[in-house]
Amino acid sequence: MPSPKSHEPRILITAGPTLEHLDPVRGILNRSSGKMGLALAKACRARGLAVQVLVGPVESAVRDDLRSHGEIAEYQTSEDLQKLLINFWPEHDLLFMAAAVSDLRPAEVSQSKLPRSPVSIQLEPVPDLLAGLSDKWPSHGIRIGFALENKNQLMDRARRKLASKKCHAIAANPLETVGSEVVSGAWITAGEHVALRKMTKDEYAVELLDRSLQLWSGKFG
Repeated sequence: MPSPKSHEPRILITAGPTLEHLDPVRGILNRSSGKMGLALAKACRARGLAVQVLVGPVESAVRDDLRSHGEIAEYQTSEDLQKLLINFWPEHDLLFMAAAVSDLRPAEVSQSKLPRSPVSIQLEPVPDLLAGLSDKWPSHGIRIGFALENKNQLMDRARRKLASKKCHAIAANPLETVGSEVVSGAWITAGEHVALRKMTKDEYAVELLDRSLQLWSGKFG
């Protein structure tokens, strides 16, 4: 499904963690605040671009701030997010996959609260949601992935993710980015590997948006 050329790109952003349920009251939660997605939403709206945010279980202040910069739809689990992506992506043109999607989830969710005693939980891999979109709509839009890795493995693993997720670019960040107000990462495409200076998340979001819009213009402009 090729994206139309006659309009400004419509932006889809995923933000925050996923919560994979263990039982009715417990779950596996990633350490993602949603602030990177918020910074991207702000940068997009400052350019007058239409923004839709798919937001996970974040603090209410972040959710309210996101709502003031774009339309939002909420998810909890990776399965919830997958359904939203399938619903929203065909109607958008540029995807920032900034959500911290869990790599693993319980193979079965207990219908009753697990006892406070030793218990074994079988985990299964979560499908790669970005790769799934690439497979389903290979020619549609521009897809930007994110990689969070140890600093000494950052570039190598980001390049692998670029190939495995079949996306147009990866924004790669060291683990120190989590919970920090500053970012020093890298921008990686098939033909470009650029180390980015240390900057605030708001500045970083503007940098990513500029580079992503260049990709959009090169393909659909």
